[in-house]
Amino acid sequence: MKHINYYKLLVIPLIILIALLTSLCTPRESQVDSKEVADEKNLEKFTTREARQDAKTVTSAVAYCLAEIRLADLAIEKTRDEELKNIALHLKNDYAMLLADLRTYAGERVITVPSTEENSVRAKADKLRNEAIDFNKKWCEEVLELHKDAIANLEDAKDKASDADLRAWANNTLPRVRRNLDLVSACHNRVK
Repeated sequence: MKHINYYKLLVIPLIILIALLTSLCTPRESQVDSKEVADEKNLEKFTTREARQDAKTVTSAVAYCLAEIRLADLAIEKTRDEELKNIALHLKNDYAMLLADLRTYAGERVITVPSTEENSVRAKADKLRNEAIDFNKKWCEEVLELHKDAIANLEDAKDKASDADLRAWANNTLPRVRRNLDLVSACHNRVK
């Protein structure tokens, strides 16, 4: 008579069940908001209100850059409007340079920054990707709003940041972002 190993019959399905449940309960990368994680780590890391505010300003600025790059990539891929495509290419390059500056600044000050765009930006990009008729107009509207928010963040940093280098960076970056806002605004007026 053959001996049945009940231990193996129970343990193997139990291990498979645990692995399956763990994978279902673990947040996927698309569910985790990189900016929220960075803000939480900085909140734990920095003890003064000023340092926390500066870190939050930097994480917000990085998030704006990542969002601009993501939306620029979408426009480069999707639009047939050459002017809009050129603006998107300009924005992508400009915000990639700003992002590099911010990452250097953050690295020097041990500030945790987002590694990917926020979930809300991903959702907007996905919605825009499915837009057939008014893509150019809606893309411009999204990018205009991003620029307005980024400018508000930079103006706040220029006036209130405790770190002199961050204030100087914000002051030097504001005209650049305003020029980009003007480019997108002119394009929006043309396509609406």
